[in-house]
Amino acid sequence: MERKEKSESPPQLYDLTALQRDANRLLGFTAQQTLDYAQSLYEKRLITYPRTDSRFLTEDMAASLPGLVTATGKAFAVEEQIPIHVQQVIDGSKVTDHHALLPTKSMANADLAALPAGERNILRLIAARLLCAVGEPHRYAETTIITICAGEEFSAKGKVVLSEGWKAVERKMLGELLGKQKEPAVLPDVKEQSQCSIAGAELKEGQTSPPKHFTEDLLLHAMETASADSMPEGVERQGIGTPATRAATIEKLVQKGFLERKGTKKTKVLLPTDKGKALITVMPEEIQSPEMTADWETKLLQIERGEMEPSEFMTEINTMITELVKNTEMKKGANALMKSKIIGVCPNCGKPVVEREKGWFCENRECRFVLWKDNAFFKRLGKRLDAHVADKLLRDGQVRLKDCKSAKGKTYNATVLLSCEADGRSKFSLEFEGGC
Repeated sequence: MERKEKSESPPQLYDLTALQRDANRLLGFTAQQTLDYAQSLYEKRLITYPRTDSRFLTEDMAASLPGLVTATGKAFAVEEQIPIHVQQVIDGSKVTDHHALLPTKSMANADLAALPAGERNILRLIAARLLCAVGEPHRYAETTIITICAGEEFSAKGKVVLSEGWKAVERKMLGELLGKQKEPAVLPDVKEQSQCSIAGAELKEGQTSPPKHFTEDLLLHAMETASADSMPEGVERQGIGTPATRAATIEKLVQKGFLERKGTKKTKVLLPTDKGKALITVMPEEIQSPEMTADWETKLLQIERGEMEPSEFMTEINTMITELVKNTEMKKGANALMKSKIIGVCPNCGKPVVEREKGWFCENRECRFVLWKDNAFFKRLGKRLDAHVADKLLRDGQVRLKDCKSAKGKTYNATVLLSCEADGRSKFSLEFEGGC
């Protein structure tokens, strides 16, 4: 039997990517939704600049931090005494253009209940992270018991919490979001070399599972750490994209039809479409690999140190692109990129309606029918005309929408009816519940 005391250090403050990952995991928000909510909170002066890749604060912020922690605790009704270990979050050497995400002192006097639910939840995450980051370690004792039966060793582990530390604050702030926590197993108090009886035995058969599909949480992490081992020391940027661009990259892939989201409202996975698979099929391997980014970052660092001329770097890129264009052959699967997905039949002329970048168009060039993705009618309702809505409109001629927003901010349910103008253009009308 072995007993060890262990501790779990407080989490670091949020940068944008870490916030987006937690918001996706706990709230089901997309990376873009989280960025939009954070940007709105920033414009309301409730949080600091959101597009940051730093998880620490500078030394000159140390003196004002205890006051901010206290004000944050009061704003979220944390009555317990909050230990404040400022030095855990201070390291100016790890701060680039902007420090880690923080709530502001203005938040203490704001009417948080008046915030939209999404913004309020994001603010709660940021506030909770600040209180946790300056807190005490979570301490526990882990016991391992090794039992010998029929000459074979079997091990069991148990855990006893010695001090909740920062996890007590996390549970207080985010209890509902975290859900029910699994209780740690507590082992019986036994002595070494003691004998015990066998209560039962069971043989379980299993099989390995394939890797799970990416959620945005996991994809953001993969983008952040892609080819990190190949990056030279001293580069400012690693991985694919930056905290400010990763959300837009994911949204663009979805919008262009290379990725699609599937799953429940809270847990959606990202899956490649046929078009996305075809793109990977035809794309040269050099461009697919994050190793190319690592190589470029190495050379940019050499330019910064005066070890390489910028013109030499640009010549290499021009040469690479020229060779790729010259030598890349049309591959099987490329046609899928050129084909437009048929989603229904045109209500005006009966020809197929296909999806393109900006909307769903009738294939008949003489027909003027189109469902625009950037649709003013749906925007006025506070809704988006997405693929699901377009499919319903073309199949049933109508789609029922919940929680539409009026100009005065009130919500209502209604059915959107699709018809055509005399010249073939799409026309929408509303039918309210109760026939009004």
